[in-house]
Amino acid sequence: MLPQGTWPAAVAWPRTREEVQSVLKEASARAIPVYPISCGKNWGYGDACASLDGCLILDLSRMNRIIEVNTDLAYAVVEPGVTQGQLVEYLRENQCPLMVDANGAGPDASLIGNILERGFGHSRYGDRFSHCCNLEVVLADGTLLNTGFGAYPQARAQHIYKHGIGPSLDGLFTQSSLGVVTRLTFWLMPKAERSSFFFVALNDAQAIGPFMDRLRPLFLSGTLRSTFHCFNDRRLLCGDTTFPWDRADGKQALEVQHPEVLQQLCKQFKIPAWGGSGSLTGTALEVRAASQAIRRAIHGLAGLDRLIFLDESSLRWLERGVKIVSVIPQFRSLTQYLKKIRMGVEVLKGTPLRGPLKGASWRSRAAVLDELDPLENKAGLIWVSPVLPMTAQGLADVLIPSEKTMHRFGFEFQVTVSCLNERAVCAVMSICFDRQSKDERDRAEACYQQLLGDLTKNGFIPYRSSSIFPTVLWEASPDYWQAVERLKAAWDPAQILSPNHYIRTSPLTK
Repeated sequence: MLPQGTWPAAVAWPRTREEVQSVLKEASARAIPVYPISCGKNWGYGDACASLDGCLILDLSRMNRIIEVNTDLAYAVVEPGVTQGQLVEYLRENQCPLMVDANGAGPDASLIGNILERGFGHSRYGDRFSHCCNLEVVLADGTLLNTGFGAYPQARAQHIYKHGIGPSLDGLFTQSSLGVVTRLTFWLMPKAERSSFFFVALNDAQAIGPFMDRLRPLFLSGTLRSTFHCFNDRRLLCGDTTFPWDRADGKQALEVQHPEVLQQLCKQFKIPAWGGSGSLTGTALEVRAASQAIRRAIHGLAGLDRLIFLDESSLRWLERGVKIVSVIPQFRSLTQYLKKIRMGVEVLKGTPLRGPLKGASWRSRAAVLDELDPLENKAGLIWVSPVLPMTAQGLADVLIPSEKTMHRFGFEFQVTVSCLNERAVCAVMSICFDRQSKDERDRAEACYQQLLGDLTKNGFIPYRSSSIFPTVLWEASPDYWQAVERLKAAWDPAQILSPNHYIRTSPLTK
């Protein structure tokens, strides 16, 4: 999905930890570079491509066992090939009263793969890395390491307490190339007594900053506990349709070259300037109180178009009603509107869907809307994901100049603002391009480099990197990365694991 791919030397599909150990021992002895992947669904950051040509791809997708699910303590022990959809289906088939935090990567994305990139979802367990423990890791020389209390085979708390005793090593294996994680414990959530889902629409593009200022106290007080996502109009639009190549040439952003076309499409698909979604869970009294607090917090906000609260029962009644009246032409658009709400609700409930993947194919001329796999659609996508304060000023400092940069390179400004915790948001900006066009690939790469350089210079560092770690991020903090490289030299002296992925090899291979 990135502008440039790489060619592997070979692919290995181990089924067991012992086979992973054997591969890494041999690779270390022969200095063969190895690039592990879980399921290869690292959308927007590199999918299944290695960081360099000539790597042995260590594809862990066949290691797909759900080793244990404990319903009393609400955890699952899984291997890297276990997908979001697989675990959700297991819980459903076994009638477990538990739910999984889901994200928009689709049902075929690996849980461990996303956790190791410190990805985030939609629930109160949206910070996935904070809700896992007990990593089983194979080091570059084949040595086995267990983190936390997992280091003690007899430990009774190895699945339920994150840190163990002594230095906490879990974080060393996220966004790094220090080892291959072959299993971990993933904490699940009991199904809530009551769930409510809320949807916000803003009709003013400038309202996003004041809106976040209103939400922040609710996060800080604990009223809002789930990750909240807010999408701008161009990000929402790409979930409904693809770039109108019959009306624009793509050399400039649609909103710059043909703003009237963008307005027509937004009107056709009932797209607001910003649309957000979140969930409330707990007892009936807790959910009711939180709903009232949200209403009070954003009452009178300039640019607020609508605020909707739905539970599963009310949504089903709406769907039945709309099905009846949809025979009347002027009501048919309500069907599509409710489908969007249903998709949002299902993800908030912990059901991973393929629908959110549509957006990746926005600029692909080969895209088929019914085909949701970005690779099959030959989609091009780069995500730039800076973290910033949850303030109106922080958002203005990132969104305004970033939009100008993307327009300079001819791309629509598509962004999702996600509340990561009580104080921080992440602005996930999508550079969508036609991967079959050399011109678009070149412009996308240049846009990415410019955007990342400007954001880093101004103190807005991304929470996650593409498969090849950008030089600008290393140069902005050389002391930190040199210390990390010393760890790499100790644990992977042959420099075989994921060269230049987060941690640079020495010397840097270009």
